[in-house]
Amino acid sequence: MLIPFFIVNGILTGSFIENEVVWYNNNENLSFRLFTIPIEDSIYAFSLILMNLSILEYLEKQKA
Repeated sequence: MLIPFFIVNGILTGSFIENEVVWYNNNENLSFRLFTIPIEDSIYAFSLILMNLSILEYLEKQKA
């Protein structure tokens, strides 16, 4: 999950291009970045995956 995330989000935040497509204000986040990606983005991506896995587990338990 992290490899495509870092590639796509890195491109959007300016890692591989001259001008970034998405700009984050450091006054609005923790100001801690992985390359050019704010740490909150990776936490958000993991939470989306965790939410889907949790719902899937719940539905599988209901089915059984």
